[in-house]
Amino acid sequence: MAIIKSMPSKDVVDGFRGVLDYYTWCDLVIVRSWPTRQKPHTSPREAAARERFIYINKLAPTLPPNVKATLEELAASGGLTWKDWLNRLYLSGAWHGKDKPIT
Repeated sequence: MAIIKSMPSKDVVDGFRGVLDYYTWCDLVIVRSWPTRQKPHTSPREAAARERFIYINKLAPTLPPNVKATLEELAASGGLTWKDWLNRLYLSGAWHGKDKPIT
């Protein structure tokens, strides 16, 4: 970050878009490198949960009607949707046991 004497022309600011960020703060003109979003660190457990979440959400449209109806009954009694219940039951292991997929 650097304090500069005056704001450069619009052409200069536009020319450095995505590289430098120009702004004013308390009557100061400041230039800094363009802010970048840091990718959050993903733990191995989070990555494994994400894979399971992707799997069950791809499977959701192919569920038999009686399974979806049961989940909709659960959802009717509270603030969750049938898909929320599907995710909750699958990710907790309550639906399929420890290592058995839904059949």
